[in-house]
Amino acid sequence: MTEEATPRIIRKSTPVREFDNLGAVAGVAVFPDRRRMATGSSDGMVRVWDLKNGVILKELEGRGEAMRGMALSRDGRLIAGSDCGGYVNAWDVDTGRALIPAFIAHDRDISSMDFAPDGTMLATASIDHTIKLWSTDTWQLQGQLINCQFYCHCVRYSPSGEHLAIATYQDIQIWDPSTRQCIANLAQGVQSLAIVWTADGTRLLSGDNVFIREWDTSTWKQVGPDIWRGNATAWYLDVNCNGTIVASPTVDNRVRLWRLSDRRTIAIFQHFDFPSYVTFSLDGKHILAGGTDKKISEWAVPEHAWPEDTPKDEAIHEASHPDTEAQDSDTKASHPCTKTQDFATKTLDMSTAVRNACISGDLPSAEELLIQEIDANGNNYRAYANRSIVMARKLDLDHALDDATKSIGIQPSLMGYVSLGIALCGKKKARDANQAFDLASTFTDGNSKTHHFLYLVKAIALFNANQHADAMRRVRQLATAYPNSGTALACRIVEVYLHIQLGNNALDRACPTAAADHFTAAVNTGTFLPKSAIHSRYEEFVVLFGCDFTSLWQTANQKRCHALLRAGKLAEVFEAYQYMADMSDETTKASLDWSLSFMKELSTFQGHAPNADATPDMCKYDDENDSISDIDSNSDIS
Repeated sequence: MTEEATPRIIRKSTPVREFDNLGAVAGVAVFPDRRRMATGSSDGMVRVWDLKNGVILKELEGRGEAMRGMALSRDGRLIAGSDCGGYVNAWDVDTGRALIPAFIAHDRDISSMDFAPDGTMLATASIDHTIKLWSTDTWQLQGQLINCQFYCHCVRYSPSGEHLAIATYQDIQIWDPSTRQCIANLAQGVQSLAIVWTADGTRLLSGDNVFIREWDTSTWKQVGPDIWRGNATAWYLDVNCNGTIVASPTVDNRVRLWRLSDRRTIAIFQHFDFPSYVTFSLDGKHILAGGTDKKISEWAVPEHAWPEDTPKDEAIHEASHPDTEAQDSDTKASHPCTKTQDFATKTLDMSTAVRNACISGDLPSAEELLIQEIDANGNNYRAYANRSIVMARKLDLDHALDDATKSIGIQPSLMGYVSLGIALCGKKKARDANQAFDLASTFTDGNSKTHHFLYLVKAIALFNANQHADAMRRVRQLATAYPNSGTALACRIVEVYLHIQLGNNALDRACPTAAADHFTAAVNTGTFLPKSAIHSRYEEFVVLFGCDFTSLWQTANQKRCHALLRAGKLAEVFEAYQYMADMSDETTKASLDWSLSFMKELSTFQGHAPNADATPDMCKYDDENDSISDIDSNSDIS
């Protein structure tokens, strides 16, 4: 039998590193960007950590009571915490602000919480025998509560959101959250403590005081022998991203890793005290565990247990090496967990000369080149579609619409309908634009990357038609649907860009306070974007819309400083400037021109700060109004 088939058990007592949580750990979760970690704590705080350098980025304060549990939404935007009094707190991660005052969700302890995959619901489980579902928009109870009849230990949504698994004092119950119907009962008569779904939803793993079991979710029958027989006390379970390795704490103060295929132990990590919470890093190469010793320990998963196709020559862990930047994950080979891949590279079918002219902003040259292509071949539908894009960028919308129509008339195509949708958005014909983009989607040939690219193109086009709120909603929905992919990074880049545009609009209306809010949102959303230029794979957006994706993070921070200065908020100016300095990399710090000019401007304003928002009526013109105010009766956003 090979070493791979029968791996040597790795035993370690010294972790890769430790984080001081300041209180007993009440939850650990890694963000989809792979750069941050959230922890709940017995001192009443939820902390957001920078995994790169181990510092605390934010502290989210609850009611002062010890945290009982914590949940992080799949897109990393929401955190919920529960305390021993049955209260729930919820925060916006980007702003660090509470979304609602703490509210009583249950009369007794909340034992577990989980967000629905789309982030629209929060499920809470309690020792009062009930599960409740709460809207994350209103934070009101949605529908009837679920009565499990027994003490509820753990609740988990399936990856699709179609099922809700509940571990109780006497069984495991599978519910349909939409109908509130129980569709299966597993492990009847057994006190189940923890459950976790595999990422593909085909398996459910459960743990109790003695056994860890595997269940087939198509039949709800147990698969194979028990994974573990012994004194496991599996209060918490996690499984790596491709469903091959299971992690659980044991009562002897250890974290054990099991290989599902043969039920063998492959690693044992010795903790100082009981590690009550464990989670895998998103790449499956590390374990983070915490408990009553008030520390989160990071352990390296044996290399032979990494997910298939994970490059063995990568740095052991991006977060453990300060020289590894966020953009590194984009340039490395992809693996099944993160699914990092090029995003819609070279989707547009145009010559290099036209493309380069569009990227540089030399639209007259791009137009002239396309006229030559059309003169050479009057049936060149690609040239008409590309010229439509150029004319839309020049705001010659009648010409853009005419060229798009000609392109489709010659031969319907992806770019023909994309150019038509962009032209119609420019003319504020939202309903017709939506129809054009829907037709464009029929030409993606089932390519998910192209479809996601098209979805973001539609969002930016609608944003340019003053459908600001709807555009933001679309970008966030796409990021939620694909949180661990290259698509999620593209969504974050686009969202930062749109926030910057909203800030620029507010400055144009002489509303520096509103502008500062938008730039702050851009800074928070783009915290872990590359500090320097965005990779060229996103240049398609530059070609289509002239988007300036150059150094988005730096631009957002600089504009925030200027907006706060114009708003007369000098204390916040210094805080924002210091934040930028602390978070900058060496390349960003090396650029001194902006710093010198800003300091000169700051010295001018000191002593006679301007009045913020000199035109308050104009500043009432917010995103929600923008989304409907400038669209004609033809508008009907789907």
